[in-house]
Amino acid sequence: MSASNTNIEKQAKRHRGPLIGIAFALAWAAVLFVGFLIWTAYQSDNPAAQSPAAYVSE
Repeated sequence: MSASNTNIEKQAKRHRGPLIGIAFALAWAAVLFVGFLIWTAYQSDNPAAQSPAAYVSE
């Protein structure tokens, strides 16, 4: 069964906002991930640093 009234232009206009939101969320997740990698690399250079589990239990 297929839709009888398919209007591609109308559907593209309706989906533009959610697709932009999804792209923004993926970009934000990438920024957070890169920040986590930088933080992890910084902490690995310090032998006296607490383990990440210590931050959670505080």
